Amino acid sequence: MVIKLILLCLWHLFGVFGVDADGVESVSVLEGDSVSLNTGFTEMMDDDLILWRFGSENTLIVQINVMAGSMTLYEDDLGGIFRHRLKLDNQTGSLTITNTRTEHTGLYKLQTNSVSKNFSLIVYAPLAVPVTSSNSSSAVVHKCEHPNITELCQTHAEVHVNGCDSAEAVIRLVVTALMGVAAGAAVVLLVNDVRSARG
Repeated sequence: MVIKLILLCLWHLFGVFGVDADGVESVSVLEGDSVSLNTGFTEMMDDDLILWRFGSENTLIVQINVMAGSMTLYEDDLGGIFRHRLKLDNQTGSLTITNTRTEHTGLYKLQTNSVSKNFSLIVYAPLAVPVTSSNSSSAVVHKCEHPNITELCQTHAEVHVNGCDSAEAVIRLVVTALMGVAAGAAVVLLVNDVRSARG
């Protein structure tokens, strides 16, 4: 159980990244986490025009004109779903979305003078964990709460989650951890395939 929670914590902290056959980089995070979509640049060039677009309609959410020294965030477009959530790396032009919500799930496109990259972001809602209280005769489930995954990841000799002993909560945690491990394994296999193809 502790190993499974450690895997879940790693997934929570770093997200899950992978690349599919079409070259779309897949990224998965839990709602409320931050995620960075990296340009792959070590620094922006003087003639770079960098555009970040979102969704099936390719809505412009960020424009960086390096020569003009301007960075424009279109946070109020799309009903303001990105308001106060977009951060840019001044050196590389990478985009970070903070405090993600499920509505941030979708396709992100990076366009520059020399590079075009696509990212498929999936933002998962937190797991619902039954919270039980017991009286002298039996345990009664009152409601479901969303646990703070960070609290689950704290180092303790013994792990207890709000009295959660139910098999369903354990199964959900295990499935989530396995999804992270499977995506990580897919990335490792892909990297090995690319290396062997180049070698």
